[in-house]
Amino acid sequence: MAKAKWSKTRQLIATARSLLAAEQPMTLRQLYYRLVSAEVLKNTRSDYCRLSRVLTRAREEDDIQFDWIVDRSRPTYSPSVFDDLEDGLKALRDCYRKNYWQDQPFHCEIWCEKDAVIGSIQPVTDEFGVTVRVGRGFNSATRVHEIAAMFAAIEKPISVYYLGDHDPSGRCIEVELYGRALRYGSGEFEMKRLAIHAVDITKFNLPPLRVKDSDSRAKMFRAEHGDACVELDALPPEELRRRIRRAIENLLDVEAWNRALAVEEVERESITRIVARMRPAADRRQGIR
Repeated sequence: MAKAKWSKTRQLIATARSLLAAEQPMTLRQLYYRLVSAEVLKNTRSDYCRLSRVLTRAREEDDIQFDWIVDRSRPTYSPSVFDDLEDGLKALRDCYRKNYWQDQPFHCEIWCEKDAVIGSIQPVTDEFGVTVRVGRGFNSATRVHEIAAMFAAIEKPISVYYLGDHDPSGRCIEVELYGRALRYGSGEFEMKRLAIHAVDITKFNLPPLRVKDSDSRAKMFRAEHGDACVELDALPPEELRRRIRRAIENLLDVEAWNRALAVEEVERESITRIVARMRPAADRRQGIR
C-alpha cells in the first residue's frame, strides 16, 4: 500500500475508533454516516465499501473492538436447551425480569421501520424492558391485525414511539401503519415520531439525499417537507438513544418503577436459593462426594 494511501487509512481508523469509543454500539452504516457528517468520507457507495473493508481489517488486528459494531440483520434461531434441571434454573435466575410496566400508568412500545439500528438502541430498550417492533418497510395485514388485537386488550393508555426514515416511503409507512391499526380495531393510541425529522439534517449536519422523481409519493412529500430526505441510520446513535430514554422516562411512575425493581431483586434471590438447594441433589445423582 502506498504511503499516502496508508496514512489516510490510518487516519480513517483513528477517527472511527474515536467515534465508536464515545458512541458505541453502532452499526457499520451508522458509523459511515457519522464519518460522512464529519467530512471524513464522501456519501458514495465506494466509500461505504471502503469503510467496511477497513473496519474488518482494523477489528481483526485489534485496532477496534469487535463488539463496538453490531449487526442484528442476520438473526440466529436455536431452541433453549439445558444440561440438567439445575442448569435450567440458573438460566431462569439469570434471565428473570419483572414486568416493570405491569403497574405503570401507560403501555409503551418502540416501532422501528428498519432492523439495522436495533443493535444500537437495544441497551436502552432492554434496560427499560420495552417491546420493539420492527417493520422492515410496510407491514403485512396479518402483522398489523395481530398488533391491533393485542392493543385492544390493553386497558391503559398506549404510547408508541416511531423511528423511521425521513423520505416519502418512510413518512407514508408511519401514517399507513397507524391508520390500519385503528381500522383493525386497536382503539385509540398515541403514536409519536422520535426520529428522524427534517430539522435533524441541518442540526446534525447529516448527508441529505434528493427525493427521487420516480417515487409516486414524491410530490406529496415535497409539498410538506421539501426536497431533502435522510435515512434513520444517519442520526448519531447517542442522540437516538437519548431521545428514546427521555420519551420513556417521561411516561414513568417512578415510585411504581422502583417498587417493581425491589420485588424483582427479592424474586431473583429466591431463585438463587432454589438453585443452591439443587446442587447437593445433583452431586448425589452423579456420584460426586
